[in-house]
Amino acid sequence: MNSIVEKIWEYGAILVSTDEGFELASGHKSPIYIDCRSLISYPDVMDLIADEAAKIVKETGTEILAGGETAGIPYATWISARTKVPMTYIRRRPKGYGRTSQIEGSMDAGKKVLLVEDLITSGYSKDSFVEGIRNSGATVEHCLVVFDREQGGRKRLKNLGIELHSLATLSETLEYGLKNNELTQEDYKKIQKYLKADSE
Repeated sequence: MNSIVEKIWEYGAILVSTDEGFELASGHKSPIYIDCRSLISYPDVMDLIADEAAKIVKETGTEILAGGETAGIPYATWISARTKVPMTYIRRRPKGYGRTSQIEGSMDAGKKVLLVEDLITSGYSKDSFVEGIRNSGATVEHCLVVFDREQGGRKRLKNLGIELHSLATLSETLEYGLKNNELTQEDYKKIQKYLKADSE
């Protein structure tokens, strides 16, 4: 069993509304909403995330962690504290004052960077982060997310030359919810119908 999935349900980080739905950042309506930002309030789940992420950091030879503005920053911070791998954070676009930086912290050319984010849906929001890291001269071939909604993000990143690593997926989270009476059979079917239509 994926303990992170269990905590996602326990701490109410997955919300279901098959009638009203939730508006996503893309403007689309979804019967489910994953609130990974809420997980940062719980040190036990953050420790679980850091433990799993540490394995990926080691496997990928990561030299710098880059938290995506803003949701990826607390995760990158926690993982950095656990692994002792240096951390930076990256803005969606360069700030318009001072040094006009897009990256805060030290990111040397040639270093292997792991982009850290809370979740991924279609993956389009990662484009500016990847571009910013590569413009710095550093290398980014891996992205770590806490949650993958499995709605095209993995394929999108692959096209950018990025391998996606996720600690929890929508399919296993829904399966857990159904099995443990967190989700009704009716809502499960409606969500599956939405996902199928979204992929067509």
